[in-house]
Parts: sequence; structure tokens; C-alpha cells
Amino acid sequence: MRVALAVVMVLVGHSTAFATWSVIALDAKTGQVIISSATCVRQAGFPRREPNPARDLMDVQAVLIPGVGIAACQAGVDNTRENQMLVYNELKKGTPPAEILEMLKKDPNVERRQFGIVAMPNGGTITERNNRAGFNGSGNSQSSLFFGGQVGDIHYQVQGNTLLGYQVVHAAALAFTRAGGTMADRVMAAMEAADASGGDHRCNCGNNPLDFVPCDNRTSHVAYLAIANKEDQLGVTHNDGQYHAYISVTDDNTQKSESANPVKTLRMRYEAWKQAGGKRLAAPASTLFKPKG
Repeated sequence: MRVALAVVMVLVGHSTAFATWSVIALDAKTGQVIISSATCVRQAGFPRREPNPARDLMDVQAVLIPGVGIAACQAGVDNTRENQMLVYNELKKGTPPAEILEMLKKDPNVERRQFGIVAMPNGGTITERNNRAGFNGSGNSQSSLFFGGQVGDIHYQVQGNTLLGYQVVHAAALAFTRAGGTMADRVMAAMEAADASGGDHRCNCGNNPLDFVPCDNRTSHVAYLAIANKEDQLGVTHNDGQYHAYISVTDDNTQKSESANPVKTLRMRYEAWKQAGGKRLAAPASTLFKPKG
């Protein structure tokens, strides 16, 4: 029994499952890339991840390469970051998303993973074959899926796992295509549609940790939006570059004037940022991940 428990603890340490939905998008004309996501995992859990702690959800999930591609690595997340760094390095090489997924499938725990990738290989012309790919492992819950498409020069994909139902992803994709404004406006509309359709089925007002703000039908504990323009500087890891904007909402930083629903608070902060001119924001705190080499 002790041996079995030890094995379980090792597996948990390297691949912790958490429910999540995310929206990734790329503008083939401008090279801008965006990712937004929410999950029913409290902020306090991310720095405790092993073997590599995470600053927050973005730190462990997102892969950003301005002008080239954007990806979400979620569900049974690889805490070693080997998957995330593989996606990052291959996108920089110009490897098409579908080929990157084939590499990821060599991971013995791949059936617990979920991936979404949208990219312009080599920063070149997007084609139907090479721009978008997704994977949902058989070990994820029934309501786990991905769906993508194109609106003009914008290519997008929505992926989610352990959701209230398939409608969460479908509603998000529909909202993305119907929204007006900028690509970021479309991403925010998709996030709100997913939230309104039930989001992460584990979160509700019955387990609300914030009693000083309205619950507002919350379906997650944390949410974020990251926007990177083509000229933005890369970092050392898969998501520590100098990006144009990063807005993070957690159960630790919510203010009394906001909402316990992080997606609604994300909308408030996003609108405030837009009204202030949409200028470059200060970079987030440093990643807690230290890559080898």
C-alpha cells in the first residue's frame, strides 16, 4: 500500500489535473496573439505545484510567441514544463501545429492532457493544414473538447475540460465569431459566453471564498488575459516575454468594487484598461519556472 501511495504522489507531482477553459487567437495580418483562460483552481495552489511551482494559471499553461503562435497546455498539466517548452521551441522553429501534436503524443501521460495551438509556421502564410491543431486526451472528462475557426485574418480555437457541458465551448466559439471590435474584444466575448454557459462545473456560489463581493454566478476561481504584439520581446521560458498587456484576476487580488466571478472582474479591468488608452502594461511578476540549461 505504501509503494502504491508513493507512485500516486509522484504522478500527481508531475501532472496535476485541473479543469479549465481557454481561448487562443492569432491575427495573421498583424501578428498579434492572445490567450485568455479561467479555472476552478484557487490562486494559492499554483505556487505549491511540484516539481516546478507556478506564479499563476498563465505561468503553467500559456505558450506565447508574438508574430508566430499561441498555445494552451491544460487539463493534466505537465508540471515539469517539458511539454510547454517543446511547443515553444518547435513553434520558434516553424514547425506546424499538427506536427507538434504528434511530438507531444510521445508523452506517456498524454491521455490526461489537452492542447490547443494556433500558429503561422515560420511567420509565413497560414493555410488550412498548418495553422491550427487541438488534442483532448481520452483520460479527460466527457465534457472536454476543442473547437476552432477563422474570422477574416483572425484564427482562433477554444478548448475546455471538466466543463458543465459541451455548450460551454460551442457558445464561446459562436460569441467569438459574432463579436465586433478588436481581436481582444472577441476573446473577451468568448470568455463571457463560456462563463454564462456554465464554465467549470466544480465552481459555483456555494463554494465562493469571497464573501465581500457579489458572487455573480461564478464558474471559476481565477482568470486572465494576455496580449502580445508582433514586436514584443520573447523571454527565456514559454511565456515570460515583455508582452503588451497582461490582466490577471484571482481570488487573492479581487477588490471590494469588483466581483467574485473572475470573468466578470476580468471584463471590468479590461474595460478600464481600454478606456485608459489600451497602453502597454507593466510586465507581471517573474515566472517561478527556471528552465534547465
